[in-house]
Amino acid sequence: MRLLGKQRLKWVYSIGIIALISLFCLAPLYWIVITSLKTPGTEFRKPVEYWPSSFSLESYGVILGPQFRIQNAIKNSFIVSSAVTLGALLVTSLSAYTIARLRFKYKIESLILIQLAGMVPPIVTIAPTFVLIRSMGLLQTLWGLIIPNIAYNIPIGTWLMAAYFAGLPTDLEDAARVDGYPPFSTFWRVIIPLAAPGLFSAGVLAFLGSWGEFMLALTISLGLPSAQTVPVAILTFSQRHELQWAWVSAGIVLSLLPVVVMVLIFQKWVIKGLTAGAVKY
Repeated sequence: MRLLGKQRLKWVYSIGIIALISLFCLAPLYWIVITSLKTPGTEFRKPVEYWPSSFSLESYGVILGPQFRIQNAIKNSFIVSSAVTLGALLVTSLSAYTIARLRFKYKIESLILIQLAGMVPPIVTIAPTFVLIRSMGLLQTLWGLIIPNIAYNIPIGTWLMAAYFAGLPTDLEDAARVDGYPPFSTFWRVIIPLAAPGLFSAGVLAFLGSWGEFMLALTISLGLPSAQTVPVAILTFSQRHELQWAWVSAGIVLSLLPVVVMVLIFQKWVIKGLTAGAVKY
C-alpha cells in the first residue's frame, strides 16, 4: 500500500509539472488566437477579456485582403522552407552517411567540428552573409534566403542522420554489393528508404527553422514585399498599422497553421527519427 501511494504521488507530481509546462507554452498561443477573433479595437478594453463576448473574423478579412495579402508572404515562406528542406536533406544525408560508414581518421572530431560551426550565433554571420549574397547578386530574391538557410541547417541535420545511419546494419550494403549495386545506387535505393524516419526528423527541423527565421530574411529582403517571408511581413504590417493587435494576431495565426498541420501529420516520424540511433555517438 505504501508503494502504491508513492507511485500515485509521483504520478500526481508528473502530471502537475506537465500541466505547468503546457500552460507556460500554450498560454501565449491562446492569447494570440483569442485576440485575432476579437473585433478590432476591442482588444484594448478594460477589464481584460480573456474570453470575448462576441467573435469576429474581420481581422482575417483585413489580413487576407488587398491591404496586406498575407497569403503572398506565406507562399514565399513555403517556397523558401521547402527548397531549404530538400537542399539540406541532400547535403546532410551525404555527409552523414560518409561519417557513419567510412573509416577515416578524426571521424568523430569532424562531426563535432560541424556541430561547433552550428553553435555560432546567427547574428555573427549576418554581415558576412549579406556581403556574400550581395556579391552573388541575390539580394531581394528568395534564392538569397534559400542558400544560407541550407548551410544553417547542415549541422543539426548531419548529427541526426549520422546517428540514424549508424544504427542501420552494414549487412544491407554487403548484400547490395553482392547484387551488383554501385555505391551511390546502394545509398539511394537501399539506405535512403530505410532512413525515412531520420530524414523526416531532419526535414521537419529544417522546415521549421527556415519558416521562422527572421534576421536573415529581414536583411536580405530589404523591405521588398515580393521577397518577404511571413515574420518580416508581419513586422512590416505591425509597424505600418500601430497597435492593431487583432490584425497582427490574425496574421500570426495564419502563419502558424501550415506548421501546425505539418507537425501533426509527421509527429510520429519525427519522434522515431529523433530517438533512433541516439546511442551510437
